[in-house]
Amino acid sequence: MAGLAAVAAGVFAMPAGFTDDFDAALKKAATEKKTVLALFTGSDWCIWCKRLEGEVLSQKAFSDEVGKTFVPVFLDFPSDKSLVKEATAKRNGELSEKYAVRGYPTVLLLDANGEVLGQTGYKEGGPEKYLAHLKGLVQNGPLLQKYIKPYEKRFEEIGRKFSKAAGAVAAKTTGDRAAKEKAVKAAFPTIVGPILADMQALRKDLVADKAPEAIADDKAALLGQVDKAIEFLTKASKGELP
Repeated sequence: MAGLAAVAAGVFAMPAGFTDDFDAALKKAATEKKTVLALFTGSDWCIWCKRLEGEVLSQKAFSDEVGKTFVPVFLDFPSDKSLVKEATAKRNGELSEKYAVRGYPTVLLLDANGEVLGQTGYKEGGPEKYLAHLKGLVQNGPLLQKYIKPYEKRFEEIGRKFSKAAGAVAAKTTGDRAAKEKAVKAAFPTIVGPILADMQALRKDLVADKAPEAIADDKAALLGQVDKAIEFLTKASKGELP
């Protein structure tokens, strides 16, 4: 009955085969020589989390197979704080900070020492395809760490640089939120130049880096994000944003 009530309230319960004890999961992974699958989610508010649960995590084809390779952990960040025990919520918060989780759902694949082997989120295609995707991340984890992670870090740092510059303009502007947004937009042509240059340099280095064919899709996905950022920054530098 509790599960039905959760569904009725727009909340999904912890999927079959998952635990909410991260530290116990690490110990189990070490004993069984498996990979920890850490799902950071918002069960009562996150649309993409609910889609991942409905299309993948709740499916028998997933729950029957996931435990053979992974130790799944459910790290929930609901709006309704009563859905998670206080001690669990505190630990989840510590883990979110440690792994710099910035959106939901975030799925981290970790070794028994808690080191990240791969990261993903919602993907369409159903349980079988998602499991294959997860296994591929584990298999290619060292390659991703060597060839992709440094560029992802640079991408995030450039994004923070842009946010900091825009925030500085907003902080100096008096008035309501609309006034601050207008001021930031007007300042784009003067603050975007160095940030755009950094993003273009990142793209050049990423294209030149001869990543193995096994992670070609991952490189292409990151390159797509970089290209979108360059397009946005180029328009911002010219004052062409709507």
